[in-house]
Amino acid sequence: MLKVDKLSFAYGKKEVLKDLSFQLKEGEILAVMGPSGCGKSTLLHLLAGLRRGYRGTITSSAQKIAYAFQEPRLFPWLTVAENLRAVVTDRKVTDEEIYGILREIGLEDTQRLYPSELSGGMRSRVSLARAMLYGGDLYLFDEPFAALDEKARRELTVWLKQKIRETGASAIFVTHQKGDAEAMADRILELH
Repeated sequence: MLKVDKLSFAYGKKEVLKDLSFQLKEGEILAVMGPSGCGKSTLLHLLAGLRRGYRGTITSSAQKIAYAFQEPRLFPWLTVAENLRAVVTDRKVTDEEIYGILREIGLEDTQRLYPSELSGGMRSRVSLARAMLYGGDLYLFDEPFAALDEKARRELTVWLKQKIRETGASAIFVTHQKGDAEAMADRILELH
């Protein structure tokens, strides 16, 4: 599904990734952990094709990549339902699908609200729902539970893992929380 070989990347003279190699199998969930500034988010940007100028190789058979950024990145002028629909361009999303996925994450009454009317944790949940609704064969999640309380983290970890397993997709999940990594992933990759 994905092979990274001797990947290196620097911001100017500051090298954040050096000779990183790993493989992600089809259907596997990989957690990436490490201290702040070690290149976790940069790795996801490189895998998604959002950054260039790296050394090494990234080989992927993914046809469609869904990305949930660390910041939810919702469109402020769109309602929650409109934000969910906005990213799905290859098919029509029904009201039932919108309501269903919002119900699954405990936000069924938010369809007509705007992002400014949501808490940080609620915006994070909408961002996760949007990535899952977009779909893909590779999911990239950058600290998806950072703005959530412990109860919501546990519930969404179970929900997200189940949704990924249902699709048969692979996923890379960046987190600082060892408990989240252990609950979510098949393997953990630690960056230093």
